[in-house]
Amino acid sequence: MKLDSSIAAVVTGGASGLGAATARRLASHGVRVALFDLSVDLGEALAKEVGGVFCRVDVTSSEQMIEGFAKARA
Repeated sequence: MKLDSSIAAVVTGGASGLGAATARRLASHGVRVALFDLSVDLGEALAKEVGGVFCRVDVTSSEQMIEGFAKARA
């Protein structure tokens, strides 16, 4: 699989645990990462660390998912 800055990824649960590890690994290959999570403090810190964007999203909410993808695309 080709991983570089031409790829964008959304990592749900991306602020901690396995999601955070996935986001870090993707970002280390240049992938542009958007973190979807409810934990604002952890999410914003990790987004800053990996050069990504944090979107406060409850993945059970269609409306929040739509808003999160809009923010990630911007």
